[in-house]
Amino acid sequence: MGWKTSMVLIENRYGFKDEIALLKALGKANYEFDSEVSFEACLYPADESINIGFYNNTIIICDDYQITEQTLATESLNLSPAENALVALFPQAEILSVSCHSVSNFHAYALIQRGLKTRIKIAGDGEVAVSLGEPFAEEKEIYARSYEVDGIHYWKDENHPDDPYTEDSLLEDFTFGVAKRLLGVNLDTDEGFELTQNITFKKYKNPNPTPKETPNYSMRTLEEELSYQKRAKWIKYALYAVIFIVILYVRSCMTNNSIS
Repeated sequence: MGWKTSMVLIENRYGFKDEIALLKALGKANYEFDSEVSFEACLYPADESINIGFYNNTIIICDDYQITEQTLATESLNLSPAENALVALFPQAEILSVSCHSVSNFHAYALIQRGLKTRIKIAGDGEVAVSLGEPFAEEKEIYARSYEVDGIHYWKDENHPDDPYTEDSLLEDFTFGVAKRLLGVNLDTDEGFELTQNITFKKYKNPNPTPKETPNYSMRTLEEELSYQKRAKWIKYALYAVIFIVILYVRSCMTNNSIS
């Protein structure tokens, strides 16, 4: 299946449940409760919402790319403003941001451990654009199946030995293999069924969203419309005249050919 999702996973060893504090940390203090949804429904909500759930001693925030985009935009081991705020709430926890989009084989993730970002990777469109920090255990397990040529990892395709996989092609392996570090299950397999279908998340939305701009289609005045119709009429007559001349010319050529 195709995937398009982003989420922030926070190690929750002490049973943290204050969703309002989370929203404030994410800069979404004005967001209000909207509805309860399944994890599957909020993997890619496409409504600029923040969706919060709890599973396997992990806080799961499906952010509709709002927070993870900040994380990945740094393209470095520096913390984004949202990450700094989360570290203030969870100074000893692991915080893992994960994002992917199947259309471009894009996948990316960043790991914070005890307040320090120790790893960030961004891959897509046939290349690894950013790879900083030491790969962690879940990554190493995937890399162990690869071989390296000129510093680039390749994975063998049993059906096409001469056409190996590149790193961006393993979107599901990396995205959900890495997320399993905190979730405890792989969302791309049957073991993720309970989480995606049976765990309830709370959706929070901005009660006063900024209206999306719509194209400004200006209307013609009556005088402009009459002028336009007049021009269109004469253009139509000119086309008829050209067609008539072409027909006469073709007939003339056919007549001359038959005489000769």
